[in-house]
Amino acid sequence: MRIVITDDRFGWVDEERRVFAGEDLAVADCRSEEDLMAACAGADGILLNQAPMTGRVIRGLDRCRVISRYGTGYDNVDAAAAEEAGIWVTTVPGYCGEETAEHALALLLSCVRGIPWKDRGIRAGLWNIHRPIHRMQGRILGIVGFGVSGRAFWEKVQGCALSRILIADPRGKAKLETAQKRFPAFQGEAVSFEELIRRADFISFHVPLNETTRRCVNRASIAEMKEGVIIVNTSRGGIVDEEALAEALTEGRIASAALDVFEREPPGRDHPLCALPNVVLTDHCAYYSAESVSVLKTRTALNARDVLEGRIPKTPVNRPRTAEQSGPAERRAVRGA
Repeated sequence: MRIVITDDRFGWVDEERRVFAGEDLAVADCRSEEDLMAACAGADGILLNQAPMTGRVIRGLDRCRVISRYGTGYDNVDAAAAEEAGIWVTTVPGYCGEETAEHALALLLSCVRGIPWKDRGIRAGLWNIHRPIHRMQGRILGIVGFGVSGRAFWEKVQGCALSRILIADPRGKAKLETAQKRFPAFQGEAVSFEELIRRADFISFHVPLNETTRRCVNRASIAEMKEGVIIVNTSRGGIVDEEALAEALTEGRIASAALDVFEREPPGRDHPLCALPNVVLTDHCAYYSAESVSVLKTRTALNARDVLEGRIPKTPVNRPRTAEQSGPAERRAVRGA
């Protein structure tokens, strides 16, 4: 079997080599469709990070049976095209829920306590740096999305003496009831997204990027938020209209924001949010710990191995016809080859 890692971002492939011991494992540095088409020719399985796995690339794959993505999302994969081509697409949900929750809490506390502003001021020779700071006690937190990281975040904020914790999720009530069976003393209230943004003093986002969530933070939703709200985003950059957010931060409608993700990454020094003092920025690292990366790499490789050994993968995002249902000749016919 030929396995291709299209764009290694970590600098080592020890876990993948252990999973595919004895197989042909190639490591590429793909940035474009053309890079992918060249590197993945003849591949049986693909381990993909951030390279653009478009329909054009997928339709040119003549042997591939699985595209296994490193991460929880698959924004850069045309999963529908893969399904038509008989190719499984898999992800690794939940591998970094604790890390993302910890990072979201750190970002929220940084904004509430003004830590980045204090740090910059002291480095510039200032002291007794005054800016409005209000205690978290008695205030309302909104958590948008109650999957693995949203629930972990909910667990971690229980000791902050908040008056309310609001949760907006399509299955929020059922998920909250399940969570409270384990932690019956933990507070939480399932509400609509619209109600949450009207009531919350702090809002933390833990949602996938899809047509429902894309730019859900926009001029209209910001206008519904409390003046002085704090926003934290550790999910996907595309859920925020960054121009609208920058305007609201400049005008003071939003007190501060903390972002780990951006629509375009890296955002570049000329990005409007980079010039604002009331913004905390990190480099899409909420997922990261030595432990989470090892889990990610191992599970990404295992997802691909399951398919290549004839098993249904544990965490698929599409449902193609399997190799048992259609052979290579039939799959080539689907692609129009």
